[in-house]
Amino acid sequence: MADLEAKLNKLRTAIDAVDDEMLELIRKRARLASEVGEHKHDRGNAPFYVPSREASIIRRVLARNADAAASDHQTKIPDEAIHGIYREIIGACLALEHPMTVAYLGPDGTFSHTAATRQFGATPIYLACSSLEMVFDEVESGRATYGVVPVENAFEGAVTPTLDLFADMERDIFICAEIQLSIHHHLFTYAENLDDVEVVISHPQPLGQCRNWLAAHIPNAQLMDASSTIRAARMVDEAKENNSGALDWQKCAVIGPYSIVDQSGLPLVQRNVEDFHDNTTRFFVIGQHDSPASGEDKTSLVMSIKDEPGALHSLITCFAKRGIGLTRIESRPSKKKLWEYVFFADVQGHRDDADVAQSIAEIQAKPGGFIKVLGSYPVSKPL
Repeated sequence: MADLEAKLNKLRTAIDAVDDEMLELIRKRARLASEVGEHKHDRGNAPFYVPSREASIIRRVLARNADAAASDHQTKIPDEAIHGIYREIIGACLALEHPMTVAYLGPDGTFSHTAATRQFGATPIYLACSSLEMVFDEVESGRATYGVVPVENAFEGAVTPTLDLFADMERDIFICAEIQLSIHHHLFTYAENLDDVEVVISHPQPLGQCRNWLAAHIPNAQLMDASSTIRAARMVDEAKENNSGALDWQKCAVIGPYSIVDQSGLPLVQRNVEDFHDNTTRFFVIGQHDSPASGEDKTSLVMSIKDEPGALHSLITCFAKRGIGLTRIESRPSKKKLWEYVFFADVQGHRDDADVAQSIAEIQAKPGGFIKVLGSYPVSKPL
């Protein structure tokens, strides 16, 4: 036993030395980041947050992690862990360059909050907003440096309120990054049995993403919309605390993220009630600039054209003939004229790529053609 304890103490001492070395390297990185910030400050309006640079760092370290794992399987570290570690380091160093405030659809614990912290780490000031419009307003006014807004779910489709805010041509907002967040929903309730649940409360998106599970397990329950998943949980807690007649807290359930356990007294009774377990929601980081090219980018656009047969085809052809893929296209009412629509599209490539730039110029030159670049940004991977 004495020999074993001596060996363990020797290993622990070695680990302590490595920790000291890592800390000093992180501090060295922070000093270099501070110098970068000083140079950016001297340049005036140069953005401090450069998603393309962050993307290249993450891609490089993940590639090196894969190379190391190929030769040493016993110490393989998951990409998710490497990604999280470097996100925190980058975020802490970025805060030394320039303090940041990040707005998101609150309150704390929502999926938007989770997406924001995954992207920026623990260092920024986080500003919970009561609506998506408020997130846009905070960023446009400069009260928030960046905002995080949901744009689409892999199975439920577009978050239309976000698209409608982008369709407002008077807003001066750019997309500078995207976040793909793996989504898992859980059921919370004070009810003793699922058969006792009469009302399920959540944001409309989670309710839609759990539609089949609800139909199979709580088919007779009424579905009630809330402004957020966390707000839904608080509605039930408030009814319990106040013994409110508006909601029977003993017959209500809430669907939402695991973070509800930190925000509410509601018991978690069923995990992973989403219909598709590879469920993913995509978020945009919005700011007053987009991102330089990273080598693997998307560009988001909103466009319209004179309403006539083949109008949409003529827009798509501008990209197709140059070999540019469309990864998403959505139509939304323009809200300016009856039955007039605008089209949202994500295309492969950066706005500064020659083929993308030529396609944009061609659409602008069409009779009645209009196109606005919402932003170019690095392609993300699900987290």
